Amino acid sequence: MAYVTFTIVLLASLIIALLAIVQHSEVHAPTAWSVLSKLAWKNATVRPPLLITLVVGGWGWVISVCQAARLEIDHVLGGSVQTPEATYHAALLLLCVLIGAHLFHFWASETPGITWRPWVVSNCALNATFLMLGALPCGVFFGNSRLSLLRALFESVVAPFAPVTFWHVIVADYLTSLAKAMSDLQLTFCISSSIFFPSAVSDRYIRSTDLWHHEYKACANHPANAIFLALPFWWRLMQCLKVYSTTFEVKNLWNALKYSSAFPLVYAGYLKKHEPSHFHDQCFIVAAVVQSSYCFIWDMHMDWGLFRKANLGGKYPGERGAAYCGGPAAVCAMREPLLITRSQLSYVLLCVFDLALRFIWALSIFGGVPSRGFGMLFFECVEILRRTVWAVFRIEWEVIAKVIYPSGAYQGLQAASLSEEPEDEDEDE
Repeated sequence: MAYVTFTIVLLASLIIALLAIVQHSEVHAPTAWSVLSKLAWKNATVRPPLLITLVVGGWGWVISVCQAARLEIDHVLGGSVQTPEATYHAALLLLCVLIGAHLFHFWASETPGITWRPWVVSNCALNATFLMLGALPCGVFFGNSRLSLLRALFESVVAPFAPVTFWHVIVADYLTSLAKAMSDLQLTFCISSSIFFPSAVSDRYIRSTDLWHHEYKACANHPANAIFLALPFWWRLMQCLKVYSTTFEVKNLWNALKYSSAFPLVYAGYLKKHEPSHFHDQCFIVAAVVQSSYCFIWDMHMDWGLFRKANLGGKYPGERGAAYCGGPAAVCAMREPLLITRSQLSYVLLCVFDLALRFIWALSIFGGVPSRGFGMLFFECVEILRRTVWAVFRIEWEVIAKVIYPSGAYQGLQAASLSEEPEDEDEDE
């Protein structure tokens, strides 16, 4: 508790110091929007550390909700889970590092005649610091949990040459939600390299912002940017094929197809940028609709197991239902048990929430929001929010399928026991 208090005091001190520098700055505009933009969304270098901090804080909330619902999360994740309080503390420490780096940038840029570009240096150093904190080989900075995450990240990247557990699935799915952050890292490396190692040396000093905008188009249009965007989906695809190679369950091939549907979307977006045309716009929209629809249906049916076919029996005498392949008439009903909450309406709203956030990015196609800056940060945060909520109910379904009904026993049960008929009716027949 003392460490958390110290971290909160440190964070507050850093924020106060930052505001004090801005208020007396001769370089930075002392407006809330200007300061926030430099902290959160001004360019590709500032967004990844902030998004990682949000992911860590969101994971603390996931653990908190699952523990409140008494889900056996340690069992399904394959080991002891760090407490929500410790995870929140880790997020606060990362936020302190983030604010500290920007404080240094704001302070250093006030020095007259400075030429070592504190803006670019501080942001690049911030990304490098986050990477080094995550990759520390020792047990410091929440060692057990961090090393478990690091191991899962490495094994996800080298799939299919590594085991695939439920923990690997969770980590790799989070990576797909950070796909844009991956492309941001490519942009950061590409543009920063051009700034620090220019092909032609100029006699006059050029502002870092001007250099950044000058190099942005070439780096954003480079094929490496699209490759980095697609990498998390490739890693997840390889995991699905790895699982299929050991289990031969066809559902893993359907899951692999789901992640494969991201590649046409990435390629259509690449064509849309390089060869703008009405046809390529249509291709991008079709690819986006197909990919988002596939993922949404998979979320409901496979990741959350929400809806199951249930025989009518004597439960709904006024309902006709529908017959499948000559079988008995049936309806689609919500599964039981519901562990996070007993309210079926909450699960219906969950589906609406997931559907809306799956498709909300399509607003950018019609020019509803800008594709860079605050608009891009908004979409990245929306996706992290969706993934955080998704994780709670994905863990719930894993507990139901593997703990409450182990060995696939749940597959033989009808949703909400609607297929059960009274014994006296069977005897009368």
